Amino acid sequence: MPGHIGKYETVRTLGWAGFKPARHVRLPIWITITSSVLFLAIACSGGVDGEVPEIESRALQLNKTIMCPVCPGESIDQSQNALAVQMRGIVADKLAEGWTEKQVQDFFVERYGPSVLLEPPRSGVDLMAWIIPPVGIVIAGAMLFLMLKWMTKPDAEFDDAAEGSLSDDERSQYFERIEAVLDNEVPRRDEAPPG
Repeated sequence: MPGHIGKYETVRTLGWAGFKPARHVRLPIWITITSSVLFLAIACSGGVDGEVPEIESRALQLNKTIMCPVCPGESIDQSQNALAVQMRGIVADKLAEGWTEKQVQDFFVERYGPSVLLEPPRSGVDLMAWIIPPVGIVIAGAMLFLMLKWMTKPDAEFDDAAEGSLSDDERSQYFERIEAVLDNEVPRRDEAPPG
């Protein structure tokens, strides 16, 4: 069909600039984007209707301070070990009975030792764990400062040598002495080696 221009001929002759998709193709994209934004807005705004009960809030905070004895370095709040789950239940029960956070921590320290607490106590020998790191950082900073100051300090011997530079006569005498020493120790290239 020589006189007939098909839809592909239009694209080929006009290029992509002349190609316009049908209106029904744009509508689903617009609906998809709008519905996605609306869905995200609803999902983000959907929060808890009421406040978290005080005992549950205290239990969550306390769970972050007690370490799981089976999983080193993890609080019972993070650990999914059966012992950690049991310990979280004990914390909730003790707080519901009216225990204070300190009493609950002491309860676990009696059974597992002071290493069960993620933060060491701030008394006695354990106080050193709070004092040594900041003191060490201050000492390391002071040493770094002094070392940088020492490294950037101008060298006194180098300055003296630069100030007392040789005159032309002294320089020529110096080079003559070097040449004399080299002549006595190293055979010249034009001389035949002894042998």
